[in-house]
Amino acid sequence: MGKEQVLTAEELHFLGIKVVYKDMIDKGYKVLNVRKELDVNPQILATKDDKRYFVVVRTATYPDMGLLLPHIAAEVMKHGNKHKAICYFASVGIANANGQTDEEMAQPIKDGEYYINYKGLQLFPTY
Repeated sequence: MGKEQVLTAEELHFLGIKVVYKDMIDKGYKVLNVRKELDVNPQILATKDDKRYFVVVRTATYPDMGLLLPHIAAEVMKHGNKHKAICYFASVGIANANGQTDEEMAQPIKDGEYYINYKGLQLFPTY
């Protein structure tokens, strides 16, 4: 793979957020705010049809998908309930499209080409 730089955790996270943001805009959501920090939840605040949405985005590298941890879900759900918001989770998986092996595919590089695994917004699970 040469001298390419692998995406940092922050860059990977932000790439996942951009995937979800574009999908939401395409589906008619009005995005009010985006937070790209790893330790801030939710990442996306949006409205659609007079309803408020909180979206937690998690991104992982091939072959994994982003995971929503129960304590994060509980925090965001509590905050969402206060603001009468519907809470969604967006799981994103990113692979290096130029990787020839599983190991190379698991290392997306800066300014590279990617395969994106994203199945849309999912309502928060109930625990």
